[in-house]
Amino acid sequence: MSKKSKPAAGSTVYFVPVPESSTPQDMAAAAVKLWERMKLDTIIADKSLVAIKQHFGEKNGQNFVPPAVAKAVGQRIRQAGGKPFLTDSNTLYNGMRANAVDHLELAREHGFSHETLGFPVIIADGLKGESQVTLDGPAKTLKHVFIAGAGYMADAAIILTHVTGHLAAGMGAAIKNVAMGFGGRAGKLQQHHAAKPIFKKDKCKVCGRCIKHCPVGAITMKDTAVLDQERCISCGECYAFCPHGAVGFDWSTTSTDLQHKMAEYCLAYHREKAGRVAYLNFITRVTKNCDCMATDEPRLPDLGVAGSFDPIAVDAASAALLDERHGRNVFSEYWPQLDHNTQLAYGQQIGLGSTQYELVRED
Repeated sequence: MSKKSKPAAGSTVYFVPVPESSTPQDMAAAAVKLWERMKLDTIIADKSLVAIKQHFGEKNGQNFVPPAVAKAVGQRIRQAGGKPFLTDSNTLYNGMRANAVDHLELAREHGFSHETLGFPVIIADGLKGESQVTLDGPAKTLKHVFIAGAGYMADAAIILTHVTGHLAAGMGAAIKNVAMGFGGRAGKLQQHHAAKPIFKKDKCKVCGRCIKHCPVGAITMKDTAVLDQERCISCGECYAFCPHGAVGFDWSTTSTDLQHKMAEYCLAYHREKAGRVAYLNFITRVTKNCDCMATDEPRLPDLGVAGSFDPIAVDAASAALLDERHGRNVFSEYWPQLDHNTQLAYGQQIGLGSTQYELVRED
């Protein structure tokens, strides 16, 4: 039986509760209820390639959405006639998710493999982040956006998001999952920094790899590598392939800038999929930091899973449900110096979705 909250002009968000210490099976069952309630089989065309997008967890971290959920969703995709694959993109920072080989090894350690799921696991942006598609920017901040290849080429997508706090955006939910997780390497760079690459002369060994991999010929070699600022498109190839750490960036972009760019990236992907993408937010194991931090910090009691076709609405509802349960603004308490509502307000402004929604609670 479903119970509706006060009606509001805007989108619909469905919510299925789970026990406060939910099991992977509880979460999977909630996801299946949402699948049925939202009639997600209607966005799956016969023989379509359907991306299931989620974070696989960082080394030594255990707060990600468990494999049982992806497996259950994949089974529903198959029943609807689609061909599921699980995917995420590589990270900018060095670690077990910086390249596809290590990333897939870590995914397997955490239970995400073809053998355990019954369908393939694919790294969305290639071996080292080289697989990305350039699109025109959908709003006013970015002229172009760079989307991970497998995410772009998928015929439809189901976005499985673990809701958490975030050290730069205040909240990491569906918008962040799509913007960062389906942003190519250049997209991640573009969202996180506000400048062109910086070449560090003291570290440059004049090996020429940056020149070889620059797609627009923006680098020349003299005593050290030299960048043509006008020609550079900030694609990040030089950053990825320099073996000496001689390429860096100004990472001092503000939270407001970051959240605006995140919303624009999510909008670009949301529009590209045009009614063939759905968002399931897991309000479980909520922590102050995102899953990339891999810390075993205190977690809030599990609430449930929220689902919508609107990423703004599902993120707004996720935050509101947490606040309602705990009697305080959770993400503002975690990160008082940040306003996580910036991404929601700006996303609504540019047409990504609505902060006004009708909440339908499922028993």
